[in-house]
Formats: sequence, C-alpha cells, structure tokens
Amino acid sequence: MHYLITKGIMLNLEQALEALMGYNVIFFGEEHDSRVAHERELTLLAEFEGRDSSIVLALEMFERDVQDALNAYIEGTIPEDNFLKVARPWPNYRKDYRPLVELAKARGIPVIAANVPRRTAAAVAMADEISSDVAGKDSIYLPPNLHLDSEEYYERFVAMMKKMPDTAPMKGLNTEALYKAQVLKDAVMAYSLEPFLHHRIFFCCGRFHSEYHLGIPYQLRKTHPDLKVAVVVCAESVMGVPMKNRSRIADFIWIEE
Repeated sequence: MHYLITKGIMLNLEQALEALMGYNVIFFGEEHDSRVAHERELTLLAEFEGRDSSIVLALEMFERDVQDALNAYIEGTIPEDNFLKVARPWPNYRKDYRPLVELAKARGIPVIAANVPRRTAAAVAMADEISSDVAGKDSIYLPPNLHLDSEEYYERFVAMMKKMPDTAPMKGLNTEALYKAQVLKDAVMAYSLEPFLHHRIFFCCGRFHSEYHLGIPYQLRKTHPDLKVAVVVCAESVMGVPMKNRSRIADFIWIEE
C-alpha cells in the first residue's frame, strides 16, 4: 500500500492526490539513482493528468536550449533518434526518464526543458560571476532576478560539498563560485516555469534543488509569493533525519507498508 505523510497525518494515495490538487506547483525531489523515486514520479504524473488535463511536466534533466527539439518530439514531428541526438539526455534517460517523456507524449502533456545549459553553469563556476558576459549566448535564459540571499541554503550547500569524496570533480573548485552556479541552476529552472504558471506544474528534480522549500521553490516564491508550492520526497530521502525535522524537508513524504 502507498501512503504519504503530511503534517504528521498519514494519507492513502487517493487522499494525498486530492490534497496535492490544491497546489499550483508540485516538486518531486528525487534521488537520481532511485528506482523507487522514478516509479513514484511516473505514478504521480499519470494520476495528475487524470485529474487535470492541463498539467505540465518540468524536468531538471533537459536544458533550456533543447526545448524546441523536446517540443517537436512531444508533438510527434521528429523521431526519437533525432530528438536524442540533440537533447543531450542523461546517461540513465532510457531507464529512468524516458517513461515520463513517453507518457507526456502519449497524453499531450507539455514538457519543460528547465535547466540552464551545463556549459553556462560550468562557466559561472570557473568565473565566480553570474553575468551575461559569462553566459554568452545562453544569457537569453537568465532570469531578471536571481536571489543569493538564503543563508540556510548556502550552509546546506557548503555542508554537502564537504561530504563529497576527494575524487569528486567539483571538490577542488571554489565553494563560493560553485554556490553561484548552483543558484543559477535553481533560478533558471524557476524562470522556465513563467509561461506555464496558469497551469498546474509537476516538477521532477534532484532533491537538493527543492527540499526545505529552498533551491527552485525559493527562487520561485521570491517572484510569486502567492503560489501554492508542495514538495514531495520518498521516505528513503529522509532516513537518518530526526523525525521532528522531516516535515521541514518536504510537505509530503511517500512511504510504503
């Protein structure tokens, strides 16, 4: 059986879906290598579409400059091979994200390629500066406002960096610069939603981009404080966290019994 805990109350899946329909933007904070998380994302997308035919799917896993190719594939005007040649899919795309895209294609759900091009995030990390000069041709994706003012997010980012193994590619880079690149990703992903805010949006992203309502939700709410935003995680993402703190990580925690 599937259950989601919210505010200390255990809801079955049907009850949780009814509650989630009260939100404008629903984030699913995943562990990228979690089979359970990807199965839950697919379940939610199908259930949301059954309740709201205007649902929109947003994915961290595609970058802003491949939006046209993604649109063409969803609309059926280019074959999958052509789409994948230009879309730079993640290595685990076929196993973990293709089911979401194929469901969206079958049901006519718009899909947002939300993330900043990785070349720009890398350039910001090297330059320690967010600017149109650094972003170059990708400056068209920069939001008009970007917020670096969350002390909690910064502290959590620094703590995460310290836990990385010494062999991690980012380990030797400047933490301040890496933080700017991180916030740039969040801000661009929040800004990518602007044309669709009159729809309900289901956003799949790495959990650090959404937990504690930091990351993307933080950037989004700075511009749209009245938006109702929910964050969902699987129980595996809160293991080891004291019970009293788990409700801060996400609004809904998916468990199974």
